[in-house]
Amino acid sequence: MRSLVDIPFASTNWIRFDGCHLSCAVGSTPCHVPATIAKAAASLADMNVRSAVVLTIASQFLAVLLAGFVGGDVGLLLGIVVSLLGIAAAVVMIARPAEPTGPTAFEQAEAHHRAVLDEYAQWELDPEMLLRFPGLWDRSRPEVHRFFDALAATGRATPEAYSEAVDELRMAWAGAQRHARSTGTSALEPARRSEAETGIKLYRHARRAATAEERATYYRRALEKVRSLIDAGLLPRSLPAVERLETLQRAELT
Repeated sequence: MRSLVDIPFASTNWIRFDGCHLSCAVGSTPCHVPATIAKAAASLADMNVRSAVVLTIASQFLAVLLAGFVGGDVGLLLGIVVSLLGIAAAVVMIARPAEPTGPTAFEQAEAHHRAVLDEYAQWELDPEMLLRFPGLWDRSRPEVHRFFDALAATGRATPEAYSEAVDELRMAWAGAQRHARSTGTSALEPARRSEAETGIKLYRHARRAATAEERATYYRRALEKVRSLIDAGLLPRSLPAVERLETLQRAELT
């Protein structure tokens, strides 16, 4: 059932809109307005109220002046037309599609995706993170397996599925980080844990060493610990952090 909306006007007793048609009456005299104008007037309720009110009041004021100046039925009709034209102008002005004021859902998903990639890059590029939190690359753990699956799925997601894939990636990344930080090197066997902890100390010594020769020696020994963990299957072979450690060692020898 269509709802009725009464809109008061200075030049009429009432104007009624039922969703499709607009009718008005002055005293006992009814009149009907074309549907195109009627729908425009009805949409006023959904517009910016302040702008609409200003324009509508101005048009009503003009309608009253015009009706009084011309007089008679003609003046009354002109007043109604001016009032309706004021509403139509407000509708055109305010109903114009607004310029986007913020990122779209796809753009937000892209930003979240980049944020996860940036955070993960800090882990896989840093030799110390590699040695402190080897659990991040232990794919036998459900949390870690979920993250790498989500990482791959997001990279090949269609535009329609992209936002959902990014949401899954963010949750998976949070879970993988929690696992890695909570376990540290504690999940390793004692001998392997000792290797990881020694590797961390050697890497830190290298960064604080005073001479290039000392730095090269510490980097080489830290790299040996990393390679030992790789050979044991506890770290992947193709990590940027390993390449960076090799590069740091070579740079000190030149």
